[in-house]
Amino acid sequence: MIEIVSWTNALAEKLVPLFGPRLRFLGYQGSYGRGEAREDSDIDIVAVLDALSAEDLEVYRRAVGEMPRGHLACGFICGERELYAWPKYDSLGLLLDTKPVVGDLKSLLPSFTKLDSQEALAIGAAGLYHAACHSYLYNSNRKDALPGLAKAAFFCLRFWALCRDGQYYPSKRELETVLAGREKELLRLSVEPERTAGFGSEEVGAAYALLMDWCGDVLRNGREVAR
Repeated sequence: MIEIVSWTNALAEKLVPLFGPRLRFLGYQGSYGRGEAREDSDIDIVAVLDALSAEDLEVYRRAVGEMPRGHLACGFICGERELYAWPKYDSLGLLLDTKPVVGDLKSLLPSFTKLDSQEALAIGAAGLYHAACHSYLYNSNRKDALPGLAKAAFFCLRFWALCRDGQYYPSKRELETVLAGREKELLRLSVEPERTAGFGSEEVGAAYALLMDWCGDVLRNGREVAR
């Protein structure tokens, strides 16, 4: 497994000569940012240029490809003006999740309010509700979809806790310490994804019911708050 700080610093040493001051920001997020990476984890990189062209993408692609284990790299890249105009429910998560290497991401984004956090939670819950219903109806093996649904639930729970506490808990370990009851049970599906492999039909059904009921409550409660 790579050492993420050394790896991203080495990437920065490649990119800065190539782009100079046009490189407004470089950072990393995902499992490496949360301290939850495994040997085969993706390396989620965030890069922002003053403006982004197809030629810039090719230069960036070559630089990343020359890095050790560069085939594991993925992530987000855009131009500065596009980032500022990005939907705030999405750019809020980007800001909260990303560790800086070059530049300051916050300075490139508009300010955020509690309403933006609530919108991020509502959109995440709506997407998860739809995905759970779709998987239950149309997956030949409903159990196979549970790890992916649980991962999405983890992302939703971070915004749920942010709306409740005014504090963001980026990792599963941190989030687990502040959850109880139904939310903690929902997080367990993500913390222990291997557990779902042994689920019988009743446990699978209970997991789907938990996902759907929780998302439904989030959506209904959020609408009541907005009235």
